[in-house]
Amino acid sequence: MDTLRALKPLHRVCQVCNLWPWRLVPPPDTEGVLLRRSRWLELYGWTVLTAASGFTAYGLFQESSVQVANSVADSESAISSIGHTVDFIQLVGMRVAHLAALLEALWQRQVQREFFAELGEIDHQLAKALRVDVEAMRLQMRRQTTRRAVWMLWGYAVSQILILGAKLLAPGTSFPVYWICYLLPLLVCGLRYFQIFTATQIVRQRLEVLLVALQQLQLQQKSSSEEEEESQSQSDVEEAAMEQLIAVRLVYQRVWALVALLNRCYGLSMLIQVGNDFLAITSNCYWMFLNFRQSAASPYDILQIVASAVWSAPHLGNVLVLSLLCDRTAQCATRLALCLHQVSVDLRNECHNALITQFSLQLLHQRLHFSAAGFFNVDCTLLYTIVGATTTYLIILIQFHMSESTMGGGSNGE
Repeated sequence: MDTLRALKPLHRVCQVCNLWPWRLVPPPDTEGVLLRRSRWLELYGWTVLTAASGFTAYGLFQESSVQVANSVADSESAISSIGHTVDFIQLVGMRVAHLAALLEALWQRQVQREFFAELGEIDHQLAKALRVDVEAMRLQMRRQTTRRAVWMLWGYAVSQILILGAKLLAPGTSFPVYWICYLLPLLVCGLRYFQIFTATQIVRQRLEVLLVALQQLQLQQKSSSEEEEESQSQSDVEEAAMEQLIAVRLVYQRVWALVALLNRCYGLSMLIQVGNDFLAITSNCYWMFLNFRQSAASPYDILQIVASAVWSAPHLGNVLVLSLLCDRTAQCATRLALCLHQVSVDLRNECHNALITQFSLQLLHQRLHFSAAGFFNVDCTLLYTIVGATTTYLIILIQFHMSESTMGGGSNGE
């Protein structure tokens, strides 16, 4: 069972959601799976992309007038028009993230194919040179992917049910229409996130295999008395260890190229979706401020505050998981460098020293990093950046709200 077969259920779901334009075809003589171009899937993807683009463009004009009407209707209840504008921007941001995911899936479809072709070569080298049980590794990946999919789907379902239930208790609300328009792009973007999580976990699994192989490596020769007795056997061991180190180095070079393909394949989605998550988190924090400001400590008011917090939970969870997973995967390369310098070597052996030096330089210059289309690296520093930016823009929104309230109070006084 190859990796494509192990991830076949995920690819089937992605085909329905226009995030996987390839057709999985079993070859006649082997047990693997081949990728074949499907013009029907590409036509389906372009059709949905065109329809979603038209709907988004129509919503920019239609829903803007609806938001103005809502702000006028809600002026008596002290709901800020800025709040409706923030909600409108959040909805547009989700639709744009949806369009970016669909466009990137079609635009980078050849890169997706190259990614899995390179992954197949890496697994072949792991099985041949390092004698790794690739089948067990793929089965483990499939179980972990299924477990993560269940947890992620459960989290989305619980959060959306709580949000819908809380908002439906509001008198005279039109929230279900807004929720449906928001939910469908949200699920597709969540599936795109899951694709990124799976690809990153694939890279991390291969790096951990290299780390184990490097930890088991022994290059140091024995003492002189032992060398005389076991010179031939020791020579064979040293030769095998050298071959193993060379194999680790070659596989790492391929893994580095695999990460470059991953960045090309999902970089735009990471950029747009992280930006959309920032908008959603800021918007819900602002609505929490409005609810706190107008709260009368009633169960309904508390429920609305909880609903705003729950609404931001999927967005915050996606950014948190993405940052931690990418950061830990990049840290595996750092651990490889540290483990390399802990390998016992014979200082008199120039071949050992030259190979260690070359591998060290390779790890130094071919550092793994996950990039959002080249705009920023995705790691734990992204969390601090989002927290700081959210705080800054939240303060700006609160200042606008205070100014709006002051102007409204002055107008009523006149």
